[in-house]
Amino acid sequence: MQTIESVPELRAECHRRRSSLTAHALPVPLTGLRGWSMTEEGVLAHRTGRFFRVVGVRDLSDTNHPFEQPLIEQHEVGVLCLFVTRFDGGFYGLITFKFEPGTPDGIEVAPTVQATRSNYEAAHGGRRVPAVDLALSDEVPTLADALQREQESWFLGKVNRNRIILLDADDAVDVGRTVPESHWVPMAVLLAAALESRLLNMDLRSVLSMWPLEATASQEGLGRVTTGPRPSGEAPDPAGSNPEVVPLNRLARWQVADSIEHRERRFFAVVGCRVEGQGREVASWDQPLLAPVGMGQCTLLVRSGPDGLDLLVAERVRIGSVRGPSLEPRFLRGDIADYATAARRRSMVAESSGLVRCRDIHSAVHAEEGGRFRGALATYQLGLLADGFDEEPADGWVSLSEIEELDQRGDRLSVELRTCLTMIKGLITIGTLKP
Repeated sequence: MQTIESVPELRAECHRRRSSLTAHALPVPLTGLRGWSMTEEGVLAHRTGRFFRVVGVRDLSDTNHPFEQPLIEQHEVGVLCLFVTRFDGGFYGLITFKFEPGTPDGIEVAPTVQATRSNYEAAHGGRRVPAVDLALSDEVPTLADALQREQESWFLGKVNRNRIILLDADDAVDVGRTVPESHWVPMAVLLAAALESRLLNMDLRSVLSMWPLEATASQEGLGRVTTGPRPSGEAPDPAGSNPEVVPLNRLARWQVADSIEHRERRFFAVVGCRVEGQGREVASWDQPLLAPVGMGQCTLLVRSGPDGLDLLVAERVRIGSVRGPSLEPRFLRGDIADYATAARRRSMVAESSGLVRCRDIHSAVHAEEGGRFRGALATYQLGLLADGFDEEPADGWVSLSEIEELDQRGDRLSVELRTCLTMIKGLITIGTLKP
């Protein structure tokens, strides 16, 4: 059984794999992508109709300021699953080191199973995803199981099923042998690794956010273990966005050529990519990737409340929020080149004011989904406010226990807030915070 016992060891192993990586993600014009083409409806799609599509979307909810952009539409629900077991009295998670074409460093630490439905049903004609049958089984003990949203500024209502499955020690050893080049890592190490830059991939950070809070600070505090599917979040909220899908070439401020770009070179572009020379389910493939213009910025302020930690969040509807509003960190910007609005400037001033009052700030740069985005990086900051801080804003504070409950139910927290939640659990694990 292969184990990694510390954050430095985990980073060293990840760096070793990056240095020996032979895969290449090569730029290709959208018109040159194998298997992809523009349909009669003006949508960029795969010839099989599987995987995902790039569509034009127009939001007319504000008639005075209609908004339109390309979005990734992926109806399939993928699975993100972490297998966990107990060795020598401590909890360990089974991780892999996964290559994704859009990940800036090529390889990051990933959950045991990370697959779209097209992948685990082998729509690409390649190998089956190891251990996926167990990851999808409803007959295994689970610590967490819920649908979770992804970036609603770039996806049209995309969700994945996030799971944490508990295995007994004997089964864990057998499963570890079926997942190539996997390692068992203490859960405390994985949570602490979320405080490191560019190490854990977005999908693992998402799953780790659901690691039970009561087990974060104590190996004995394990919550309810269930078998069978758990109830998911509430039904989609009609207060969400209701955008109109339109042909890509009818987006007034976007141009479609070798790539899809904003006419002022803002926000992001959709570019083509050819992947060669790596060991995934197929030897080579082509796909579009969404490439942001600049880095994102996410800041979550945290304070000590009467009943524990409180987090400063906001409820927002993005253009892809067809499932209703999501909870996000109060301060969240997806594109540093977009600084022109008065609302954005006010947000930046409020963020700076809050950070000045913090006794401690923990910062890390994380990569977002490398399977759909190229070079998407964001700076995540956790600002720990000084004790007794009770100034503005008075609204928007939600207790950590409430956020934890919403996360366990699923379909409510943004992917950025889930990353922040994992980082908070990392701070609790290393003793910097008390829940």
